[in-house]
Amino acid sequence: MKRVACLIALVISVCVTVVAQRNSDFASRYMETIENGSRVQCETISPKMMEQLTSMPDSTRSEIMQQALQKLKSARIITALDSVEQYYSKAITLLKKYPQRFKLYEEYEKDDAYGAFYTRRSKADRIVELIMLRADIKTRTLIIINLTGDLDEIVISMLSL
Repeated sequence: MKRVACLIALVISVCVTVVAQRNSDFASRYMETIENGSRVQCETISPKMMEQLTSMPDSTRSEIMQQALQKLKSARIITALDSVEQYYSKAITLLKKYPQRFKLYEEYEKDDAYGAFYTRRSKADRIVELIMLRADIKTRTLIIINLTGDLDEIVISMLSL
């Protein structure tokens, strides 16, 4: 989880421009279900921004983490600051609505948070999308991270630590 938090902080601190992404990823579908005026926000990190992130020198980033970042095409980060259970449930319902598209990879529950990882595979059985949901009980915050790219088990395991 520490690496996910670091990745989120890095992405948010570098992200200055929001670029629209094609409408077929989970984050786009999810945001279409949210009413206007809600406290749910979505930030998009475009392929160009991901390229800039991976080319930045960072002595604290391991070689494996650098390789993982290079495989990412884009990232979308959705945050909800209230009604966490409602928005989490809405996300799970949407994922389960498309069982051929999204598959449960892993679920977890801890004292302070719970969540799940879902994947979408290409016809060649490559993981092309990863959806990470995390509902923080203490801060009453929901974070959904939607990554696209050429993902593999190593990338996913690094992000789930």
